Amino acid sequence: MSMELTFLGAGSAFTTDEYYQSNLLLTAASGKNMLIDCGSDIRFSLAEWGMRHEGVRMDIDAVFISHLHSDHIGGLEWLAFKSYFAAGVARPTLFLVEDFANRLWDHGLRGGLECITEKQMTLSDYFVPVVVVPGQPFRWEGIQFTPFRALHVNNPLHPMYSFGLIIQVGGEACIFTTDSILDQNLRHLLEAWLPRVRFVFQDCETSSIPTGVHAHYTELCGLPLPLRNKMWLYHYNPHPPYRPEEDGFLGFVRKGQRFRFG
Repeated sequence: MSMELTFLGAGSAFTTDEYYQSNLLLTAASGKNMLIDCGSDIRFSLAEWGMRHEGVRMDIDAVFISHLHSDHIGGLEWLAFKSYFAAGVARPTLFLVEDFANRLWDHGLRGGLECITEKQMTLSDYFVPVVVVPGQPFRWEGIQFTPFRALHVNNPLHPMYSFGLIIQVGGEACIFTTDSILDQNLRHLLEAWLPRVRFVFQDCETSSIPTGVHAHYTELCGLPLPLRNKMWLYHYNPHPPYRPEEDGFLGFVRKGQRFRFG
């Protein structure tokens, strides 16, 4: 088995079309496609990907959502309508972590998707929802995914978590952290998996004033060198001032960059 990961975008929430938001396209050996997050500029980044590949038609068969910020779910309304009203297009499978499975519809999608001419719609009219559990692997097209909880916004009253993925196929593994701060839990997970992963795709803020809701580049420079040697940085701010290769990282992921596994 094999797969290909394409970074449709590599930038932060407040980015430009030079980078686009950090949403991934995973293509399985079968040719089926999964989006890992579906942000508000996804229709533009997918269209640009298609144009770069000679107008290839893009059917999305599945989606995994890491958390409820709009640069990760803002394109779901577009995808839902596109799939529902297109002849012969099946409902995409929507993988949702149990922590926010119910809230996605009520707090993120219901206002735009509930009312159409024929009926009052639900999430299941547009997608095939599948609830997954942190720490418990699930499979899709021969690929194993293990979601893990990562702290994103450390609000004492209502902390917000994002859910990263350990992805395994064909004897290879990679980690996609999604949006997270660099706390001890994430450090321990990355260090525990270091001998087994080919790459870590790491959320990396590069703003001059850290926001406290992402791992900042200066923090990541304190990680052990063997870990930095396997780390690609993404979700960075436009025109980052750093030279990651000089600090032991593999580099900043570029928009459209592809990685093949298996």
